[in-house]
Amino acid sequence: MNKLDYFFKTLFLVLITLFISACGSKQLTVKSLSPSLMHQEKISTIILEDFTNDNINQANHLEEKLVNTQVENKHLFKLQNSYENIDAIITGEVLDSSLYFDLYHNYERDYSRCYRYEYVNNKRTSICIEYAERRIPCERREYRVKTKIQVLNNYEEIIFSKIYLKLKRTNECYENRYFYNSSFYRHFNVDRQEEHYNQELAKSIADDFINDIAPHYIYQKVTIIEELTNNIYTQEIKEEFKSIVELLYNKNIDISNTKLHNLNIKLQRESYEVLYNLALSYEAKNQLKKAKDLYEESKYVFDNFSISDSDNIEHLKLINTAINRMQLHLENKIKAKSQLS
Repeated sequence: MNKLDYFFKTLFLVLITLFISACGSKQLTVKSLSPSLMHQEKISTIILEDFTNDNINQANHLEEKLVNTQVENKHLFKLQNSYENIDAIITGEVLDSSLYFDLYHNYERDYSRCYRYEYVNNKRTSICIEYAERRIPCERREYRVKTKIQVLNNYEEIIFSKIYLKLKRTNECYENRYFYNSSFYRHFNVDRQEEHYNQELAKSIADDFINDIAPHYIYQKVTIIEELTNNIYTQEIKEEFKSIVELLYNKNIDISNTKLHNLNIKLQRESYEVLYNLALSYEAKNQLKKAKDLYEESKYVFDNFSISDSDNIEHLKLINTAINRMQLHLENKIKAKSQLS
């Protein structure tokens, strides 16, 4: 599988997981280890060069990330001052650090000014039937940072290159009554905090770059099955299952894992819902092989013992997605571990 196929496969699975997760009310956040995009390269000892046009401290933010990046309590990178005995050179250029804004107006009723009063017998009363509107100047703002970052080997050959673009859009309105008129507003000294927001975008670019060149954790929300659908179970069993779901949802992973094991034995391993949530508890503990086996057992039970209805079909989608997710995460974990070794 080439890098592009791998990227789209991962993206597709994440989007499917998020879509299905949105259908459920209770979700659990799980993490998994994802490999660097630089599958054939292992870089540890690095020279970080100054970036061109770097008025937002992009190189400094990147240096902070490189120094502090850890996976499984292991620092991944060591910065050097000398070009001898290094694995890679990181260099780059800030292509754009800017702020675009334009003016628009909001309108709201001004109850302190009456535009039209009620008249009785051609005499104006004190009753207002139409209030004036006031025009409030507002800005649409778009903060933009675009940075090109390259990784070179010690022969100064490019082994990784990418342009990162980050945007932040905001809207700001000014309620000061002296600036309702746009001609006054134009001369109003507005602090748009361009430096602050663009530095935050530069930090986000540094995060994305580290995730591209190093193994890292990804986090996903996964839906919990909340109820036993089969009517053969007693109300007591159903309530027991619901109480375990609450434990799982509140991140009491070890306790819920033990209780799901006991309930699974009590139900003779014939509840796909119990098996699914048990698998999810192992996924939360990052025991992916055990989780995959239990998800597959959950599917077997579903296919052989469940009665098909709309709720169950949604559960089947959850199970199938979980099995595919586990297969991908297991493959990624092996790749990431090899990169960490």
